[in-house]
Amino acid sequence: MTLDDLTAVCGFSCAACKAYIATQNNDREGLARIAAEWTRDLGKTYTPEDILCDGCRAPGGRRVAYCAQCNIRACAMSKGYLTCAHCPACPCGKITQPKAREMLEELKKTLGI
Repeated sequence: MTLDDLTAVCGFSCAACKAYIATQNNDREGLARIAAEWTRDLGKTYTPEDILCDGCRAPGGRRVAYCAQCNIRACAMSKGYLTCAHCPACPCGKITQPKAREMLEELKKTLGI
């Protein structure tokens, strides 16, 4: 894993995110499918507009509603860190998803942190 502009604050790759891909391809049908899938799986109603995303760290870019409310992102940004992996306390109790913890630990190793 490398740190690039499409590495989300939580360590995930925006380039691999279905919402990011559909947004960049202007795939309205794909956005509608993702919104329906996330509505079903996450227990909150999402519209295709809620799924539009230019990347978690894109300055002034659109962010998926789910990511815009992410407590990991909010915490790192409030402390001035580019990603959560840059924080000395990472991984902390705010990281509850095993995949996010795995990605952040990998990113820390890559960055030599």
